[in-house]
Amino acid sequence: MDKKITDINIKRQDDFNRQNIVKQENTKFGYPIFSSIEINIHGSCNRRCAFCPRVDEELYPNLDEYLDVEFFKKILSELRDNNYSGRMGFSGFSEPLLHNSIFDLVKLYKEYLPNNRLEIVTNGDYLNFDTAKALFDNGLFNIRVSLYTNPKNEKKFLEIRKKLNLDEERFIVRHRNLGRKNDFGLVLNNRAGSVDYSRIGQKEKIKELPLKQGCNYPMFKLFIDYNGDCLLCSNDWTKNKIIGNAKKQNIYDIWNSEKINQARKKLLKNERNFSPCNKCDVDGLLNGNEFKKGWEKHFFEKQY
Repeated sequence: MDKKITDINIKRQDDFNRQNIVKQENTKFGYPIFSSIEINIHGSCNRRCAFCPRVDEELYPNLDEYLDVEFFKKILSELRDNNYSGRMGFSGFSEPLLHNSIFDLVKLYKEYLPNNRLEIVTNGDYLNFDTAKALFDNGLFNIRVSLYTNPKNEKKFLEIRKKLNLDEERFIVRHRNLGRKNDFGLVLNNRAGSVDYSRIGQKEKIKELPLKQGCNYPMFKLFIDYNGDCLLCSNDWTKNKIIGNAKKQNIYDIWNSEKINQARKKLLKNERNFSPCNKCDVDGLLNGNEFKKGWEKHFFEKQY
């Protein structure tokens, strides 16, 4: 029997959003502030998974480029100055543990935002006990290991978790090796049109686009690439919709810029007839509804 795939991160994100929106009630802003920041900290990944856009080496070459530490300090300073209450994740289009200064980045986050969560999503290929211990010792809150190798390797990570005395909330192992019949262990989506379902034997996944529904991702998540570009959405693997650059602008100004607000207004009206949303099949309504309501009030009721 095929396994039903569920993504535990959907509920985790939804629970966190519900808690975070309450903390924003007395802020100086008249609109919701991102509860999550996702940063792509490197230009490479050591894997070429069939279901990932990076399987195409010509379109997604490995680049020896990475998030600059001084630039990261700029981001953290802006977050601290505005009493940021959300969380941050190192994930995106690369393998975070390829960054040579990963421990410094984790330590800096803890120094600037000691009460906030930092999370990492990794394929686990570079994760051993010493690396995991150093990450958590420097202030990492949570790591999610996407297990793309033989299921027997799960034992290795469970032993690391036990040795570090961490629970399943802090150290999550997710099976991503279940094969095509089980959607590879994922809640599959086409990454804003970057994944060809036919190529991976998933023609039945093809939907009529654009979807006739909105999306909440731009309502609660800010995505920052290692070069400073901020994208409308973390699913935009073609990097089609750049809403600003965090090296040149304050991230809070980018968050309330005309570029992203135009997209938000359309999504709030269930319109996806613009790029990259017109090619995307992501169900972006699984969480973030509290933030959606906040933006509706801000745009259409002139209050929040």
